[in-house]
Amino acid sequence: MASVQQPVSEEVLTPDPQSSDGAATPWARLEKVTALARWMLPILGFLASWQLLVVFGFLNRIILPPPTSVFVAVVEYFVGGAIWEHLMASLQRAVTGFSLAILIGLPLGILIGRVKWISSLVGPIVEVLRQLPPLAMFPAMIIIFGLGFRSQVAIVLWASIWPVLLNTVSGTRQTDPLLIKAGRSLGCSQLQLFTKVVLPSAVPTIATGLRLGGSYALLVLVAAEMIGANSGLGFLIVSNQYNFRIPEMYAAIAILAVLGLIVNYVLIAFERRMTLWQERTGQ
Repeated sequence: MASVQQPVSEEVLTPDPQSSDGAATPWARLEKVTALARWMLPILGFLASWQLLVVFGFLNRIILPPPTSVFVAVVEYFVGGAIWEHLMASLQRAVTGFSLAILIGLPLGILIGRVKWISSLVGPIVEVLRQLPPLAMFPAMIIIFGLGFRSQVAIVLWASIWPVLLNTVSGTRQTDPLLIKAGRSLGCSQLQLFTKVVLPSAVPTIATGLRLGGSYALLVLVAAEMIGANSGLGFLIVSNQYNFRIPEMYAAIAILAVLGLIVNYVLIAFERRMTLWQERTGQ
């Protein structure tokens, strides 16, 4: 009687990205390098096209300088140290405003999401206020706080608090009722239900709100610095524009773009760390 040949398992044919001791294998490193290359190639292609269009005269070199001139200006900014004052000023304002948004938005969002009478009282006010565009509120912030650090922090707070607050409310309200019933059946108190069931379930949504809030903080701050500041990346961009220092203007824009990428990936790493339990449980 002929024996039946067993199909080869797919797991045998697929290279294991990690070794048994948890160390990254050459396959895993190759995948990371390939992913980085796929991410970098479109950007390098765009910069190369831009350079060639300027070199062959299709783009005005004065209005749109080549990437090489912008890169030289970036290097001069960092080597000469002129950028550090503006970079630190922008980061100080953004971090202060975003930190205040977290300190206010997280507790308030939890209260609105879990306490019905607070939701009924505060919810309509939140719905009205969140419709006001941050930049439209900037003149009011200047009148209230004056020109300078406080008004810029206030506009960052206004822009970044809404994604933090609303995602916290949404996360705390979307807890699976079966999980809450299971906790109650096990004799959990209200505090234990919140700390062991509601809060872990809401963490992914809250982390997304923090990521969005951080991005909004930087974007709105730069716009505010263009209007009413004497330092910061936004001020530097406008100052270069007024003085027709075009390569330096694009250099400041490029530095701002890289800073935005760094902030975004830091917040993504934080979000992944906060939701690591989901990967371990397969959710």
